[in-house]
Amino acid sequence: MSVESARAFCMKMMSDDEFRDSLGQAESAAGIRDIIANAGFSFNKFDLLKIVGELMGKKIEADELEGMVCGFYEEEVAAENPKAVENVTEWFRSLE
Repeated sequence: MSVESARAFCMKMMSDDEFRDSLGQAESAAGIRDIIANAGFSFNKFDLLKIVGELMGKKIEADELEGMVCGFYEEEVAAENPKAVENVTEWFRSLE
């Protein structure tokens, strides 16, 4: 698990629509974990919070990041996969 992996994950999320969509279309939180692991990423919640905070220019809390992530999928993907928000929320909460 590393901050650099979390940084690379964030960059991929911002630049790769296909990758981002694949996470929203996953059938479960385990599917999201598999997609992320198969793409070579390994990070924890602290790493992700640190990087997203750096990108935003402010410290953020886990509940704020969860709201941002779920809000994105609610708007962008939920129409194609009604469970997208539920799956993303479960994945995010499972990060240690």
